[in-house]
Amino acid sequence: MQYQLIETQNQLNTFVEQIKNKPVLAIDTEFMRRRTLYPEVALIQVYDGEHLALIDPLAELSLFDFWQILKDPVVLKVFHSPSEDIEVFQKYAGFVPSPLFDTQFALQILGEGNCMGFALMVKTLLDIEIDKSESRTNWLQRPLTTKQLEYAAADAYHLLPCFNLIIDSVKAADLFNIVISESELVANKREFQTPDELLYKDIKNAWQLRPHELAILRELAVWRRNKAIRKNLALNFVLKEHNMTEIAKRGPASLNALRQIPGVEAIEVNRSGVEILKCIEQAKVLPEEQHPAILKRLIDFPSYKKVAKEIKQKINKVAKEHNIPEDVMASKKQVNQLISWNWKLSATQKEQHIKPDLLSSWRYSFVKDTLKEWDV
Repeated sequence: MQYQLIETQNQLNTFVEQIKNKPVLAIDTEFMRRRTLYPEVALIQVYDGEHLALIDPLAELSLFDFWQILKDPVVLKVFHSPSEDIEVFQKYAGFVPSPLFDTQFALQILGEGNCMGFALMVKTLLDIEIDKSESRTNWLQRPLTTKQLEYAAADAYHLLPCFNLIIDSVKAADLFNIVISESELVANKREFQTPDELLYKDIKNAWQLRPHELAILRELAVWRRNKAIRKNLALNFVLKEHNMTEIAKRGPASLNALRQIPGVEAIEVNRSGVEILKCIEQAKVLPEEQHPAILKRLIDFPSYKKVAKEIKQKINKVAKEHNIPEDVMASKKQVNQLISWNWKLSATQKEQHIKPDLLSSWRYSFVKDTLKEWDV
């Protein structure tokens, strides 16, 4: 396996010329997510079947011409389980490579394995054992070790022959457009940001709180995300999620009272105590009519289990008719997403929220008649 580490503009320009007319590119990224909200990109690996390169984004490079290739609709970009890679490109490049083919999802829709990891795919399809020991190393260090470089290169190098073995089956089953559409769905969901006024609903155990406590939690949730974005800090490094509900329950009025709450760490109070108290104060002066309503879990709705079972049965019937694995057509999470959309969101909130998977992308074309009553 021969590869090139690209650290200069001339090297990159030459590589771009070599790959710009190739119909398929295997792509992978190495990144780190230590205490940051956003992934920190460290390498971009690209293989066209002939030229294998590791592009160093920490070097002073203009990637404009390379980005044009990743945007080219004629060039198919192949990834394996690209959800986090998509986030890397959204943040670092400002776009998602398209069209994008996910080998993991392709295997899943072919019925060959549910969320098959990369190493298992390579072993299954190529009968090659690959070493994954470098996956958690420091990718932002420079220089990278030979072992790191070889590990990174191998990911793209083995991805392309796996794709070549998968693509014929995907096309024969007329599933190619579905695989592309699924990646578009993943990208749209990664890009979506829950509106401020709904953010508190995603906090664990929020359903346990009373309206005036939810008002505090709502303020805390918006503040935490805004600070995380501003400082590029992981949400739990701003304020741990399990502490948010406890703070909302107790509504402390002083830093000393905040410190007494079990689980709240001194570093959280020292860094953000004043801001947390300000959120509490803002919530406490709101009139009762502006407090959020008590949250209901799906399991709190008497008909939930019956309805979920009926929906799943209807979808499974459609899946069988079209020879698509039932769990690919709709997982339990996706069924719950659909029910929550209808039972928990107002018409105005639906306009601000991303649609359920079953009402968008390729799934909708299959189930729209079956789920007509839920498409509101």
